[in-house]
Amino acid sequence: MHLRYHVSLADRLAHRFEVRVQLPAGVSEVGFPSWAPGSYLMREFSRFVRDVHAHHGGAPVGVKRVSRNRWAVCGPATLEYSVYAREKSVRTAFLDESLAFFLPSNLLVFVDGQGSAELTVDVPAGHTACCPAGPVRAVSGAATATFSAPDIDTLMDSPVAIGPFQSGHFDVNGVPHEHWMEPGHNGDLARMATDLSRIVAASAGLFGEELPYPHYQFVTLHARGGHGGLEHKDASVLLRPRLGFADAKGYEEFLTLAAHEHFHVWNVKRIHPEALGPRFDYLTEAYTPDLWWLEGGTVYYEERIAFLAGVVSPERHLERLADHISRLRAQPGRRHQSLEESSFDAWIKLYRPTEDSVNSHISYYLKGAVVVMALDLELRHRSDGARSVDDLLRALWHGWGRHGVAYPPGTIERLATDLAGGDGDFRRWFAAHVRGTDEVDVEQALDHVGLQLVAPAPRGGAVLGVELVGLAVRAVLEGGPAHAVLSPGDELIALDGERLEATGIADRLRDLAPGREVSLLVARDGAVRERRLRLGPPPPADLKIVLQDATNSRQRALYQSWLPARS
Repeated sequence: MHLRYHVSLADRLAHRFEVRVQLPAGVSEVGFPSWAPGSYLMREFSRFVRDVHAHHGGAPVGVKRVSRNRWAVCGPATLEYSVYAREKSVRTAFLDESLAFFLPSNLLVFVDGQGSAELTVDVPAGHTACCPAGPVRAVSGAATATFSAPDIDTLMDSPVAIGPFQSGHFDVNGVPHEHWMEPGHNGDLARMATDLSRIVAASAGLFGEELPYPHYQFVTLHARGGHGGLEHKDASVLLRPRLGFADAKGYEEFLTLAAHEHFHVWNVKRIHPEALGPRFDYLTEAYTPDLWWLEGGTVYYEERIAFLAGVVSPERHLERLADHISRLRAQPGRRHQSLEESSFDAWIKLYRPTEDSVNSHISYYLKGAVVVMALDLELRHRSDGARSVDDLLRALWHGWGRHGVAYPPGTIERLATDLAGGDGDFRRWFAAHVRGTDEVDVEQALDHVGLQLVAPAPRGGAVLGVELVGLAVRAVLEGGPAHAVLSPGDELIALDGERLEATGIADRLRDLAPGREVSLLVARDGAVRERRLRLGPPPPADLKIVLQDATNSRQRALYQSWLPARS
């Protein structure tokens, strides 16, 4: 069943898209997507819809909402509705006088049995319309752009961005790539094109130089404090601060984000379990225990690719890996939730953090990256450098991904065990680190390649064991000094009889010693009360990964295979 859509930028200052859909005969109901693939939360996009009506041949056609995301309407008919769009992110719709952006899952209804689709969109004068489902359309006067998709899943996976974009273009292995970017930034488009091409080439090198798409688009949007990306089969959308490209750290974050989202063209968009494609149910959750590999593994590879591409130095690469380890060990929740549980629970936990999240769950992005790093080093160690996670990745690609077939349950563990020589102990490794909550033995993994994890000298002062926003307690860390003493929402007023100021509390604590008992005056729900607690030692400063003082020839060989010298 072929559907035709038109999206009008009808009221840009009021942030409203107008959508028109031609429904053929035989349609009795339409659905509205509740989530966008790649972002595992039921966002219920239909809550932004209003003024739903239909007509045919000049006569009205009845439309009735029958559930949170379905309407009864009989075709043939033209269905029309308005969608409010003012959340600027990579997964939601946004419209103002300078930018129109949406995922089709944000705006477009669909029907059961839907096949191909045609989408036309308004393009204001001087703007460019970008969408991987068709050629980019730049116009000098107001016009429309047309995109087509052979099936609903291709349609929903084709982001649309319309604006006065700047652009950079480059080829990698004969495949054209485009970078479309909102104006007003402080970046260097030519430098970005060079570095993005290196990232794409480094990723392709892991797969024998093969790129799995005919063309690719990077689209970079801007928002103050913005950070995030979303992968698509032939494109990625990145969100960064407009003025965040000039300093070295900000530019590094842009490149590693791009590396992450681009790597998803293999890992997630083509290498995935059955729950994540190639066909989707856009009305219900898609559960999988493998997000630790699909997302956490991609975090590890964003770091590895940035190093292999030469856009991040070896020293900085190790610093970034150490930062992941530091952040993981600062999360008490790692003791309570396994990676498989974190993956499965993404729909209700990762995107819906609470005041107790730090104590109750762990991000499959964060712990997944550390576990995949340890897995990589363990495979290299057990195979004397003959095998690595790169081989596991290629086995997933050649066995399933390149054929458009989902891999079956248990495949990652089975492949890893085979690469380790069928060692039964490796199944226990997965049971401990993926299905269980054992501490990841990063020290042992690093020792295989002659590296060690070290902590700088302890910092002075003491801590309360809370996370603060100003003087308000945002979270109480499990096992810390304030555990069972303070509560989230408490407002700190005074310490040992001296009034506290948000800007001065760190200095106050820096002058006190761990183990000292202090009196805190706090306000809880408007009532002032006194609490006593014993201060704790500050956590270690950021961990560092450094070379061991003495290494043997085997460690040095494994180090070179893992972090090869660049010419």
